[in-house]
Amino acid sequence: MSEAISIRGLIKSYDDNIVLKELDLSIPKGSIFGLIGPNGAGKSTLIGVLTGLLSFDDGYITIDEMRFIDENEEAIKKEIASVLQPPLLFEQFTSIEFIEYVCEIYEIEKKGLIEKAYSLMDFFEIKDFAKTKIHKLSSGSRKKLAFVTAVLTEPVVLLLDEPFEAVDVISIERMKTVLRKLKDKGVTMIITSHILEVVENLCDDIAILHQGRIIAYLDSISRKSLKEHSTLQEIFSEYVKVEGKDDIVDWL
Repeated sequence: MSEAISIRGLIKSYDDNIVLKELDLSIPKGSIFGLIGPNGAGKSTLIGVLTGLLSFDDGYITIDEMRFIDENEEAIKKEIASVLQPPLLFEQFTSIEFIEYVCEIYEIEKKGLIEKAYSLMDFFEIKDFAKTKIHKLSSGSRKKLAFVTAVLTEPVVLLLDEPFEAVDVISIERMKTVLRKLKDKGVTMIITSHILEVVENLCDDIAILHQGRIIAYLDSISRKSLKEHSTLQEIFSEYVKVEGKDDIVDWL
């Protein structure tokens, strides 16, 4: 399977703190890819770099066969949509104004857009907030609005950083339905999440990121074999061990 994203030797630091350490990663085209790891592992930083919101110090990134360099940046960004944690929204816009504004940036065909927007908003039970200012929305509604907007931009690559956080169970299932439909259309997705059961059931390949490095890569074939013996939670715990913590709560 060809690669949608290729990352080689990626280094990202904040002052003297190196967050991503010569990271190598390949994301198969048309797959739902899960990226898991403990807090501080570098997951959100990696998503930020792939969106172009964060610069990086060294290494190279190729997205949809385009090298992530200055002359390709605009073309690449038009192929990528994202749902960040927290979502990046314009607080004084209404929900529908935000959708229209973002889709205009992505040069999405206006014909039928509003109908699609209202349909998706209805699906995620935020249609009643279409003309509500974003700063008045709850955390869950904000996340769902960001998700709906990202889908409407018709991305080639969709980056989702903790998309299920603060979202109700019914809407999580509906998100999964939409993501599977996007996969059928050939969209490549990267999902970071602490809800390992969702990642296990939704994603094709899964990588574990720890202390800025990929310490395990579980492709769909190896996962089938591992699943017979271990859950993803058990595999994750085996790779990401924190020594010397068990006795801290002995008093309980």
